[in-house]
Formats: sequence, C-alpha cells, structure tokens
Amino acid sequence: MPPPASDDITKLARNVKWTLFTSKGTPALEDVKQGSLANCPLASLLAALAFTATGQRHLLSLITEHKATVETDLSGVADQLAEKIDRIITGRYFTVRLKSQSFDVSSVLYTDEARDPNPIYMTSPNQALWPCLIERAFAEKVGSYNELDDPSKLTANAVWEVVVGSSPDGFAVTGQTPDSKIQEAAGNARRVPTIAASKEEAADVTAWHGFAVLGMRGTRIELYDPSSARRETLSLAAFRKNFLAVLHGKS
Repeated sequence: MPPPASDDITKLARNVKWTLFTSKGTPALEDVKQGSLANCPLASLLAALAFTATGQRHLLSLITEHKATVETDLSGVADQLAEKIDRIITGRYFTVRLKSQSFDVSSVLYTDEARDPNPIYMTSPNQALWPCLIERAFAEKVGSYNELDDPSKLTANAVWEVVVGSSPDGFAVTGQTPDSKIQEAAGNARRVPTIAASKEEAADVTAWHGFAVLGMRGTRIELYDPSSARRETLSLAAFRKNFLAVLHGKS
C-alpha cells in the first residue's frame, strides 16, 4: 500500500466494495471527483478521457479485474491510520497499466470514517472504482500519495504521458492566440480528450486548476471541474481571461 499524503486528515484503510465501472460498464465523466490531493492534472485528464469514445476505450484497456484472494499489507502505514491494522484480505485485485509498467492493486484505499466509506483521495460520485485505482497505481509508481500532492513534480504533460502513453498536443492561451484556435480545440473536445489549465489569478473559475474541456455549447465553452464534479460554461472572452493553456490528444 503506498503511504498516504502528509496531511492532518483522519484516514482509515478500508476495502472499497464499489464496482469497477457503473452498470453501463464503461467509464463516464461524472465518475471522476478529485479528492484532497492537489493532483488536478490527473483528475481533469481522467474526466476528459471518460468523456470521449476514444478515451473510454483507452481507459478500458488500462485496467483488468481478477478474482482471487489477496492480502494488502498495511504494516508500513499502520501508524498513520486512525484505526491501526496490519492487513486486509479481499477477493479481487486489479492490474493497472501506466505507460510501460503494470501495477497490481487491490480495492483497499484510504477512506473517511463513514459507515459506508468514501475514499479521501480520488473518489467517484457514481461509486465507480476505476479513477481511484488509476490514482492508487500512480501513487505506487511514484512512491506515495504524497508525491501526487505536489503539482510542481507532476506537470500536466508528465501525467498525460504516463496515463495516455504519449505526449499531448496543445498551446498557450495568450493575447496572440486566435479565437478560432480556442474554438476549434473546444469543438473537437467531444471526440478528442482535452484539458485546460486556469491562471493563478483566475477569478471566474477555480484558480491554478485543471479542467476537462467538454465542447462548445452555443458560443460558450463547456468545462468540467473535477474538484466539484460539476459542469460550467464560459464565454470565449472569459476563457481567454482565466486560462493559460490547453492540452489535447492527437487530432
């Protein structure tokens, strides 16, 4: 089990019994909600992938569920838990493929103290386990959840390369960026996974944050904020004012 983030959040380790995907069997945009980690590049990318058909197929290829009795060793993190426990036995595990590596992870996650536990890091309003598992595998890859809590170490480009397996295309949003370029990228977002990063001084959206771009709704750009798991729209002028960059898959 990768160590948790260095925070003062009360946490338990629990077997989260959610299904891998919802009853429809495929990833969905609304499955993704960023938790307490400052890893919006990962959350926004997972949402953008889940929104498009090509992204959904890619996500399905990343995770395989196995039925087997497995033991999750918690002895190394027991002192950081509100309820000390050395191991949890579960009846399944998952292979998650990130770039050129595979990680076997269980459904044991860091959760709150609720009777029906909810993950404190990546979570899902629809109780779909897949976003949590990808985040857990990523934490395994980099050594801990704490490493995922530092956006200076994991840029949006780096996260994209690990999850997608290739570098993204994209552009900076400046005063010289043509309106048509922004509108084209937003329009293509219904079929090409696309994310956008807000400015540190953004006032109309969450500042210094990653959003999934969902397309054009009339003359407005539709976005998904993974921290609130809500859609919102902005005029082109407001988007230019509040955002500094757009990343997208290969068209």
